[in-house]
Amino acid sequence: MVAKELQYITGVLSSLLITWLSYAGPVSAFDSPSYPNAQYPSELKEARVIFPDEVGSIPPPLKATDQRIRLATGQGYYPFVSASLPQGGWSQALVTRTFIEMGHKVDIYILPWSRGQMWTEEQRFLGTFPYVYSPERAGKYFFSTPINYIPVRFFVSKASNITDIKQLKNKRLCLPYGYTDDFVAGGVIEQLDLKINRVLDGAGCIGHVQRGWSDAGLTNSYVSLNELTNTRLTDSKLRVLPGDIERVSLHFIISKSYPDGRAWMDKFNQAFERITLDGSKESIDHTFIRLIESQ
Repeated sequence: MVAKELQYITGVLSSLLITWLSYAGPVSAFDSPSYPNAQYPSELKEARVIFPDEVGSIPPPLKATDQRIRLATGQGYYPFVSASLPQGGWSQALVTRTFIEMGHKVDIYILPWSRGQMWTEEQRFLGTFPYVYSPERAGKYFFSTPINYIPVRFFVSKASNITDIKQLKNKRLCLPYGYTDDFVAGGVIEQLDLKINRVLDGAGCIGHVQRGWSDAGLTNSYVSLNELTNTRLTDSKLRVLPGDIERVSLHFIISKSYPDGRAWMDKFNQAFERITLDGSKESIDHTFIRLIESQ
């Protein structure tokens, strides 16, 4: 598995895009606050989206008698959570559709990642999404069947003239502290005999690669460098190499402290399987793939 938190780099990159891999360390910018509700299928209007500035106080613990299920997600994680996409993003659309299949209306809170995770552990939310699996997190949470996959690629400096993965043989790969090396054994990292350079965070890897201190970093191939505007990361300085090196699964998670949390997750997985079999998931997937490819 690629890292304890591949979400972090994607979060950093996402915050640098115009519209646009950490227990998700909090990303540094909101997506646009305007959700394109006109593009929601009518049944998905059963979901309400609540932003932090609309939360006057800490939500109380969720009760079995509450009519609406309260869920948390983060502040932008393109294309899985994004106000620039229909239904709040790919993962949000799938999770919402799954809960509707379960017969529930949902309130989805858009929060800093750390706060959403904390309040989920405090049972103020039934669950949160989307998260990468890690053994440490599995000690605290039940994980759903995969709802999405992150296609992982290398990014390099254009000044390096590296255009193919094979050219990274014996080079240096930048990884933030907190990433595990679980994915190294038997994988492309080991095959290329890459040396690991550790830095504080995803932004540090961007600087490392641009300055030539590291030869490559890891990113989500859905990121388009052509859309970057931040001066630290521009199309003239970086390129994403063709070819996915791994696909990392994303999940809906429920705290093991939540009453009947295992039963809730079983129901979620069963409903997710139903929308997979009836074609609903495929329809949602195709919608987002077309949108991503058109941008």
